[in-house]
Amino acid sequence: MPSPLRILAGPEARARIAKDGLHEDLFDVVAGASGGPKWLALTRLDRAVFGHWFRTRTRPLSMVGSSIGCWRFACVAQRDPAAACQRFEENYLAYTVEAPVTPAILTRHCREFLEVILEGDAREQILTHPSMRQAILAVRGRGPAGRAHPLAMGTGLAAAAIANAASRRSLPLFFERTLVYDDRSPPPFDLAKGFRTISVKLTAQNMEAALLATAAVPFVFEPVLELHGARPGLYLDGGIMDYHLDIPFQGDGLVLYPHFSDRVIPGWFDKFLKWRKADPRNLSRTVLVCPSAEFIAGLPGGKIPDRADFKRMPTAQRLLAWKRAVAETQRLADIWHEAREKDRLADLVEPLC
Repeated sequence: MPSPLRILAGPEARARIAKDGLHEDLFDVVAGASGGPKWLALTRLDRAVFGHWFRTRTRPLSMVGSSIGCWRFACVAQRDPAAACQRFEENYLAYTVEAPVTPAILTRHCREFLEVILEGDAREQILTHPSMRQAILAVRGRGPAGRAHPLAMGTGLAAAAIANAASRRSLPLFFERTLVYDDRSPPPFDLAKGFRTISVKLTAQNMEAALLATAAVPFVFEPVLELHGARPGLYLDGGIMDYHLDIPFQGDGLVLYPHFSDRVIPGWFDKFLKWRKADPRNLSRTVLVCPSAEFIAGLPGGKIPDRADFKRMPTAQRLLAWKRAVAETQRLADIWHEAREKDRLADLVEPLC
């Protein structure tokens, strides 16, 4: 019977694992995707992985992501990552929102979630972590996509979607990729390769704004109008350009990628473009850990939680389904724990590309 937990590795990663086994010292980068409530498929796995791996590490480990991926990493880069992940999970699973729903209301709720994640001295813990280096991706809107007026924003997004269908290389016409990162270590990818990237130092002053910006889905949440240390402008969801992080990461080590899917979608506009795939060269050193399709099919509704559930289900039904789904994902954590303790993680590895 197939394992509910899959570990997929690119060619270079498989060669390293075959030689050295699968252990925490192989990795220099951890990647985190956008996806909103889909992160609930990973919350127990995050606690299993980061509750044990990297706890005593001092060599820099880049934690790069967009949207909810960065929110997860803000939890795991704290002194007690399992407790921070649990705190966020419990609050997320209790979340309710009633009509009328507006971007202003949802943004206020996001700020309340970040208060939970960043409670106490969490900002200081993140910025002084012995190894973990946060790297938060957002975009600054350009032209109509850089204006808060709904008509202008809608026009800019529509034009970007059409242009992107022809070529992803058109996206810089509409958005400027921005990386807010812990500058104690170099950025985890070449800022001049692919999309030109503007770098901004991560500080206690701009951490909340950066985390809001990276998750600011247009028309769902309010854009961030001020990001300290960055260029003036309107900042939006980092997943627009880097939905699942099709990025040529730097460093000699491998890339650990806990993900809710075995598909790596380059950008937000590519979700419905079946022909748009990640560059295999960018996945060669990646180890992607995800639930199997069979496991997902056994969850409530045959899927992992997503944002559409807010419209698809009454609140009580959604809360029950989400809690059941998260409880089921404990199986993924249990499989990880058992394989790690028996030094059998490498036995689960299969080709990614």
